[in-house]
Amino acid sequence: MPRRPPRLPPLLAEFDDEEREAVLTANRAFYRAFNDRDATAMDVLWAPTGSLVCLHPGQAALHDRSEIMASWRAIMRHPDAPRVSCAEEWVVGRPGLAIVVCREILANGQLMATNSFMRLNDGWHIIGHHAGPVPPVETQRATPATSSTPTRDRRRLH
Repeated sequence: MPRRPPRLPPLLAEFDDEEREAVLTANRAFYRAFNDRDATAMDVLWAPTGSLVCLHPGQAALHDRSEIMASWRAIMRHPDAPRVSCAEEWVVGRPGLAIVVCREILANGQLMATNSFMRLNDGWHIIGHHAGPVPPVETQRATPATSSTPTRDRRRLH
């Protein structure tokens, strides 16, 4: 008897452009809530229940929702809390679950963040945030004075 091919999970292609835009809207709302110091908006963005994780740079992982929200309130209340702009958003997902990887630009450095989202009845909610420092991407290049060798783009691996 011939063997049937194994059943594959739903393909990433099922995550359409409309879903991708909805996730990006939620991701941008996360950074807007942070920059506006809007604890209520931040609270609404995080999933109300379920498994959650938040890893702030240099800190232990938080899994309890009340601890996660307390950490965001403390960060946003701090007088030296940075403003963060989000750049280079990259989204991958499948129906109901999405991950956004992006660069967080701060006045004194850059972080890479992974923000995980789950779709609930009322829209996309954050279930995970992880950010860590990375070398900054150069925005302007110095022109070599007399070198005829082209400048290597250090953002590329090869």
